[in-house]
Amino acid sequence: MASNGETAVFNADDPESVQVDIKSPAKNRYTSSPLHPNKRKGPVLFERASGSWWNPKFDSSILEEYLWQCYFPQTQRRFQYVLLYIVVACVAWCIFFGLMQENNWIVYVSGSAVLAVISIFTLVFTKTSKYAMMYIPTSVVYTVILGVLLLVGFLFNPADLSTVGSFCASVEILLLVYTFIPMPLFMAVLIGGGYSIIYEVLTALGHPIMNRYDFIIGKILLHLCIHLIGIHIFFMSEVRRRSTFWKIGQSLIVKRELIWEKKNKEKMIHSLMPPSVAEEAMRTREGKEKDEDDSSKKKGKGKSTKGKIIFRSFNMNKMDKVSILFADIVGFTKMSSNKTAETLVNLLNDLFGRFDRLCVDTGCEKITTLGDCYYCVSGCPKPQDDHAKCCVEMGRGMIKAIKQFDEEKNESVDMRVGVHTGTVLCGLVGKCRFKFDVWSNDVTLANTMESTGRPGQVHISECTYAYIKDDYVVEPAEPIEDLRTHKVLIEHYSSESSSFTIRHTEEQKKLNTYFVIDRIKKGGEKDGSPMEESEDLLKGEKQAENSTNDGDAVINHLDRESSGINGVAPATALPRRHSDTSMDKNAEDKGFDVEAGVDPSLVPMNSDWPNCSDMKEENDNKIVACINENKKNKSFFYEPEINKLTLCFLNADMEVDFRDHYLESNLGKEETMASPRYHSLIEAVLSLIVFILISICCFLVFGYHIVWLSVFIIALIIEILVLVQLATDVKLGLKKKEKCSMLMHILSGWYFRNSMGAVIAIIPIIAVYSNLSCELATNDQWKDRFFCFTVIVALLHFCNFTMLSAWVKSFLVTVAGIVLLILLSVRFCPPEEFVHVKPIVTLIANATSTSPTYKVNQSTLSDHLFSGENNLRYEIILDIILLLLLILFISREFEISYRLSYFGSSQSEKQRVQMMENKEQAEWLLHNIVPEYVTDEVKQTSRYSKNHKDIGVIFATIVNFNDFYDESYEGGREYLRVLNELYSDFEDLLDEPRFKDVEKIKTISSTFMAASGLNQKHRLSNKDPNAHLYALLEFAQELQNKIKLFNDSIFNFDFQMKIGYNFGEVTAGVIGTTKLLYDIWGDTVNIASRMYSTGEKDEIQVPESTVERLGDKFVFGEERKVTVKGKGEMKVYFLMKKRDGATWE
Repeated sequence: MASNGETAVFNADDPESVQVDIKSPAKNRYTSSPLHPNKRKGPVLFERASGSWWNPKFDSSILEEYLWQCYFPQTQRRFQYVLLYIVVACVAWCIFFGLMQENNWIVYVSGSAVLAVISIFTLVFTKTSKYAMMYIPTSVVYTVILGVLLLVGFLFNPADLSTVGSFCASVEILLLVYTFIPMPLFMAVLIGGGYSIIYEVLTALGHPIMNRYDFIIGKILLHLCIHLIGIHIFFMSEVRRRSTFWKIGQSLIVKRELIWEKKNKEKMIHSLMPPSVAEEAMRTREGKEKDEDDSSKKKGKGKSTKGKIIFRSFNMNKMDKVSILFADIVGFTKMSSNKTAETLVNLLNDLFGRFDRLCVDTGCEKITTLGDCYYCVSGCPKPQDDHAKCCVEMGRGMIKAIKQFDEEKNESVDMRVGVHTGTVLCGLVGKCRFKFDVWSNDVTLANTMESTGRPGQVHISECTYAYIKDDYVVEPAEPIEDLRTHKVLIEHYSSESSSFTIRHTEEQKKLNTYFVIDRIKKGGEKDGSPMEESEDLLKGEKQAENSTNDGDAVINHLDRESSGINGVAPATALPRRHSDTSMDKNAEDKGFDVEAGVDPSLVPMNSDWPNCSDMKEENDNKIVACINENKKNKSFFYEPEINKLTLCFLNADMEVDFRDHYLESNLGKEETMASPRYHSLIEAVLSLIVFILISICCFLVFGYHIVWLSVFIIALIIEILVLVQLATDVKLGLKKKEKCSMLMHILSGWYFRNSMGAVIAIIPIIAVYSNLSCELATNDQWKDRFFCFTVIVALLHFCNFTMLSAWVKSFLVTVAGIVLLILLSVRFCPPEEFVHVKPIVTLIANATSTSPTYKVNQSTLSDHLFSGENNLRYEIILDIILLLLLILFISREFEISYRLSYFGSSQSEKQRVQMMENKEQAEWLLHNIVPEYVTDEVKQTSRYSKNHKDIGVIFATIVNFNDFYDESYEGGREYLRVLNELYSDFEDLLDEPRFKDVEKIKTISSTFMAASGLNQKHRLSNKDPNAHLYALLEFAQELQNKIKLFNDSIFNFDFQMKIGYNFGEVTAGVIGTTKLLYDIWGDTVNIASRMYSTGEKDEIQVPESTVERLGDKFVFGEERKVTVKGKGEMKVYFLMKKRDGATWE
């Protein structure tokens, strides 16, 4: 496990998967240390950088080698474009020299032709397979030949290529060396630096006028600018290339993990409840999070006036033609009497695991397990034509399965199964620890069918028989009371309270029932029992029965007293165990280990965890495997999903995000040199350096004048302000965003960014052009040549801004180049200005004229570049056009590279967010079944069983809910909505800090069960060791207040509640093989249930031990005595009130 909470693990079920924690950007994902530890003061180059600034590389040879493989097609393509560019340039120069036919034109044409031929041969070689093995030697040899051929021109005197032309060509060569000719940085600097020195030495030897100190210093500074820009381009290209590679690799890994998380989520959801129900529950949860107004209304519901209430969202659907199965283990009490709790849990896990697999085979949907009772349906939540047959087959299979269980475990238990068909309401009640369940009188009838049945037989009602009469042999059984009677709503007047309340009257009738004897065999058909079709699935695994808990086993299992609307009597069902799960019908296909009966998402997560620091190499191979899975993944490095003409993303939404929100994205928050914040700062720093160097050249060569000084001061202020703004973005980005969110949003906008970038980009060229004057144009010391040198370098400065839109840069650099071409093509100064140039211009006096006239010799004008008559203007125009083409191409390629980096980061972030949402949703569902403090241990061992002392337990039952329940209106749905409101009101209390020790355990029908003290972390933080017991008793009082408030809110509702309280030792555990269930049981739970069942309405009844422990904080009534099954006569008390001033915090 990496530091800072980062993890990199393998999934045991998917050997190719790499599970990555990517909650924070710019971290070393697969090493044992963070990417930027606290000791590091500056940003890293990119994720997984080796630390070398001079030679940016990954810290993994595997990643570095595969990076080369992925990017080589792009590198090869760019070099081929360079060769084509040089061939075009050679052809242009051949035409130019051929047309001009100067002194050595044949030599220059021949040299251009030779270079074109070499370039063509090199181009052909790059398309062969051998080029990949020799691409660096090829680049070095070709670059040397290119430089030598250009320098050969200095052997001729006079040269046919001017100093401006040779300088421009040299700039193009240096630019190509640093950008598109593939070679290491040290080699590019060595070749480029050597070429610059040789070029300037030969220039000085061939043109003595260039030996002036100001020209020498100026040329050194200009070459320094060229190399700084070139190194920056090379360096940032390498950094961005690796950062992009990592982001795309991360995106693909996250995509794979997203698929895995979705599968895990589907498995977990289906193990908790049907997917359709879970999706509805999550939509409701998302709606609550997004709608604060609705949330505040719900919180204020308690203040509603009488007759007015705002209901919460409610997920409940009515379904017809549903078969319901209840099955009870006969002899369970005897079997559990001599076993420890852990052994009993293991036995139930084994047996219920067999039943779960039968559910899959027979097409049933498991609803819950209640102690030793198993409860499932067919035809819900998805309609199913053979629902009755599925439930009957399920029942027959359970009977055979328990016989095998008896043989294997040497037990003597049996199954009693009841099946009924009718209408149900299915959905969720409550907002936490909810469970998918079904409600209706038909459910109650199914429970009655089971309780009135015979061991070893399936007991069905006449409603079920109507669907299966042609398939099974049956025998008549005793009729039972039909609970589906029509209720009539009446107002009952109570003389005691002098008020009217709602009551129902109903008529009674009987329902015929049958026992299933056998299946009717048709035409040689085998008995279709799942037992005979999949015998191996019912054998189950041998589970360990070693016990760690001594003493008598207890189970919260009480006698049946009265029926609730979901078929389980409160006194019977409350102590029973249950599981809020259902089985995926395609479990094997989706990755369940059917034999083991364990959901892989619950397999111990740390069982095979390697040491992350030792697994870096293997993890890197996993990244490579992710990229290799799809050819499209690899091709994206050189064929990104953008429009080739406009360079916009093909996805319109991504283009909008790129333009308006890129600084808010994960890419903008990274602490790497490739992130926009640091990249922009580097570009601004380099821009300032280039501007200062060019300004020094201008001051040295062109001198001082008011226009140039004004431009310099204004430009310097702008450069510094931009630099400060970007520096504060890096250091104070979050604080600036918090304090100036609107301003930051404007500054980070696409239009503002490009506008400011354009201003910074054009500052050097404006600075140079501001020095142009007639004095410079007519100067005979070649200042006009040096002016062209500085313009060329200023044009090159546009390549520095890789984050600026390619179209903006292309427009600006084209305009700047055209300005120079226009200046070369026109006479910049009037003819009389050239009179000051001696001895080239001759003064002639006209005797007949009163004023002198000046005649300028045309041959002398041709020596000045800005005279409009100089023949070099054609050569310089061609130079500038070729340079502009190269700059435009570089701008386009860098725009593509930058967008590719953004795409990788954006995709990775979006998929990370989606994966985290899937995780959160799955955890949210899981924590509604298993408490968060138990989850970690469950993930480690897939099991949880722990004894706790002094645990408080309450049962709170609405004793008259069944009197209100009526299915004549919407099948009883609105009555369940009322129950949902009540439970949600109760659960709202759990969010209050004073009840942090209290948690809901479960709800069954109209009974709410809660406990306190199970969370040891919260319990240890209490000052008073009895604080959790006090809190639970106060919580019970608040439940009474809630129900009184609820009665006041709805006209004529008079719900009555009985609450039983007890504390003591309990066993908390997670039961289930393919599905999880968290519950508590023990004698403490049994007594708590007896306290409510023997209590009185609107009272909280407690045993004597509670009075002795909690009497210092609460006032109790007089002693009473009640008879409790298994305990005899007990002393009990009613809670009166909390003592005045009592506190325990």
